[in-house]
Amino acid sequence: MDSYFEKGIRLKGTLWVKGAVHFDGDFEGEIYSSSHFVVGKSGKILGNIKTHDVTNMGFIQGNLFAENKVALMNDSRLAGDISTYHLVIDEGSNFEGRCKMIDEAPKTVKEEMETLERPVPKTAKVSKASNDPNASDSKSFFPLKKVAGIAAVVLVIAGVTWLYPRGENELGPLVEKGYELVAEKRYTDAEAIFKKALTISRVESKVYAGLGDIYFEDKRYNDALAQFQRAIDLNPANEKYRVKQAKTYFSKGQLKEAVESYKQAVEIDPESGATFYNLGLLFLEQKELEKAREALNMSVELDADSFEPHEALSLLYSQEKAYDKAVAEIAKAVKLKNDKPSLHLTLGKLLLQSGKENEAVRAFKKAADLFPQNFPAQIRIADWYYTKGMLEESLETYKVAETLDSGNPVVQARLGKIYADRHQNIKAQEALEKAIKLNPKDAQSHYQLGKLVSSEEKWGRAQSLLSNAIALNARHAPSHHELGIVLLGREQVDLAIGEFKKALDLEPKNSNFIMGLVLGLVEKRELDNALELLLPVSRNEVNNPKIFFAICNVYTKKGYFTVATGHCEKSFELNNSNYETMNRLAWLYAKKSVKLNKAFSLSSQTLKAFPNKPEFIDTLSEILYVQGKPKKAVEKIQEAIKMVPNDSYYKQQLWKFKNVKLNPPA
Repeated sequence: MDSYFEKGIRLKGTLWVKGAVHFDGDFEGEIYSSSHFVVGKSGKILGNIKTHDVTNMGFIQGNLFAENKVALMNDSRLAGDISTYHLVIDEGSNFEGRCKMIDEAPKTVKEEMETLERPVPKTAKVSKASNDPNASDSKSFFPLKKVAGIAAVVLVIAGVTWLYPRGENELGPLVEKGYELVAEKRYTDAEAIFKKALTISRVESKVYAGLGDIYFEDKRYNDALAQFQRAIDLNPANEKYRVKQAKTYFSKGQLKEAVESYKQAVEIDPESGATFYNLGLLFLEQKELEKAREALNMSVELDADSFEPHEALSLLYSQEKAYDKAVAEIAKAVKLKNDKPSLHLTLGKLLLQSGKENEAVRAFKKAADLFPQNFPAQIRIADWYYTKGMLEESLETYKVAETLDSGNPVVQARLGKIYADRHQNIKAQEALEKAIKLNPKDAQSHYQLGKLVSSEEKWGRAQSLLSNAIALNARHAPSHHELGIVLLGREQVDLAIGEFKKALDLEPKNSNFIMGLVLGLVEKRELDNALELLLPVSRNEVNNPKIFFAICNVYTKKGYFTVATGHCEKSFELNNSNYETMNRLAWLYAKKSVKLNKAFSLSSQTLKAFPNKPEFIDTLSEILYVQGKPKKAVEKIQEAIKMVPNDSYYKQQLWKFKNVKLNPPA
């Protein structure tokens, strides 16, 4: 090897060399060599090379012309075109460009060097006083032996340095236009512009960074990384390229590499608050909270006017359930960026978690006031109204949310639930049908709609909906309970009992599910088993009217009317607005021939509310019969028979009223 350029040397211009050369430094420009030019592992060449042989072990950004051979070694990188007789590419090398195998050389490099017009180097004055302190010390830049080697070559650095070999005036506008197209998200057009720029110069880092941005947006992450790496190779001091590289690594899930890229960016510019912010977010993603806290605090210190680090710190504290600190940080973010609705939403959420409901609602309303079209804000407010039992306010806010996004399944599901709670069944069913159509996997909407349809005794449709709800969420106990009710309605008692038991397996202490199982046991005439389930619950839930009503019905089935009446009175005392309880109590009074005036009053109230309910009509007919008014009793029971002509019990009642004389009570 005739000459050796060591690592650390930086040259720019045009280089002519004779003899074999090993180059481990950085060079920007064009190289002409008459022999063998070797780019070492540390070498970086930005420009074209014309030589006899070239071996690349480092990085070349430019075109290669070799009279004889090009060798690309393991771990080398070449971005450019090749023209040569022989090409050797080792495994592990990276070559991006075109290759042309030529049959004969047009003009040898040696001939081109001899005829090429070159600037004449100035003659260097050599100081004879070796001990002169002002003398130039060549050892500080090149070791003595290496300088001797370099002296064997002809070296001229052009007086005018340049960045673009040709078309210099065209490149700048092209790059600017490319970035404008990226900003407009016209990525295909932008890519074409940047590739055109590459035909002018392959040493402009902005071009590769622009291509990287395009590939990143297109989720072509490997291509994006390659382009960002080229930009970094060309401009290693630009921390923004390393930030872009880090974000790409993050998108690929390569978090370790992303952290390293951010750290390199911080080393280049330790005053960049944005870089510390991005690094903090990455640590948050990795659940490395201490590192995230350190990075984000640095970001806050360096970029006092940015709300984003405070927002991220708030998220960090909320993950640690330190809600007071989280609220304090998000409040700082709100102060810096008061017109951003999402910050007010986050503040409201954290205030709710801190138990400060009224302040939370003010935050939600502020978000909605800032941006009435903000869907999350409307949902948050509506949810809060609903949890507070303010159904009217909740409904109105959900309606606003529906105008913003009528195709949102969550909105339709919640509207359906509210309409159901308000007993607006038609509207409830319409909303729930929409919710299911928009999201067929919404188990809760299947359940809610199934429950509504069940209340209308549309057993087939209800069974289908509830079965779907269970298929989607087998651990939802209310779905099993409601399906049990439906199966009882279809007289499939054993299947119903099975569903009630599944509900109780999931929630063993749920009294509603116990009462459901009792209904099944009563149908099977297992009345004592039913009482064994109910009586312990009545001792634990002394203020539950439903339990006492259920016990009343079981004793009624057993024929123990006096005990049944006591439990029914207890149920009515706890809830005097339940029509089923009122009807049962009136019927028991009639059977016992006691308190008939009260019985008549209770029965009249039930029929006023439900004039076409046959069982309520039957109770009034029984009271009239016991009062000694058989003709009126007959008229009433005939109304019930018209509604259900095949009911044998009502026909039996009609026969009794006509044929069995009962002495009126004293």
